[in-house]
Amino acid sequence: MKEISARGGTFSLRFRKWNRDTCKGGDMANIARARIRPKASDEKVAHASYKLFFTDTDTGRALNCWQCLIMEFNGLRTVLN
Repeated sequence: MKEISARGGTFSLRFRKWNRDTCKGGDMANIARARIRPKASDEKVAHASYKLFFTDTDTGRALNCWQCLIMEFNGLRTVLN
């Protein structure tokens, strides 16, 4: 993701949403064209080290998701190690 973004390219991403307030989730988010943006510090954003910070280039919105909830990257299923 970092290499693709550094070259000016975009990648697709599918991840599960999670609401910490209600402890519920499950909805799938589909981002067709994303680009990595600088990570926030843990002091500014809780648990920032476990999140992926990106921009949806179609809408221009700055978003983030939990890294462990990423299901697909460029159409390929991801697996936790």
